Amino acid sequence: MTSGTLKQTLRLLSILRLLFPYALLPSTTALGTIHPQGRELGLQAGGNVVMPNLSPIGVRKKYELYANKICTGEEAAQCRGCLEARVKIAGYNIVTDRGDVRRTLDKPEGEKL
Repeated sequence: MTSGTLKQTLRLLSILRLLFPYALLPSTTALGTIHPQGRELGLQAGGNVVMPNLSPIGVRKKYELYANKICTGEEAAQCRGCLEARVKIAGYNIVTDRGDVRRTLDKPEGEKL
C-alpha cells in the first residue's frame, strides 16, 4: 500500500473542513516530518488541532510510529515554545482552554467567539 502525498493530505483537510466546519482536524507531526512547514500548511488547509509531544524524552522511542519523526529530542517546554511560534507563523494562536469547537448556537448570550 502506498502512502498519500502532502498535496493529497492538504486537499483532503480542505475538503473535510468545508464538509465538517466544527470538526477537530489535526495538523499532525507526520505532516511536519514530510515537509519542513507541514504542520503550518495543515493548519492553513483546514486543520485546527496540533498535538505537542509531551512524553518524557527517555520513553519516546517506545511510541515511535514512523522513522524520522520531528520534535522527539525536545523537552515539553521547548516543544510548546516551538509549536506556538509555528502556529503563529501559520496565522493562528494556540488556545488551551477547551478541547472542542464552540458552535455559534452554543455560546452564551453576549459572549464573543
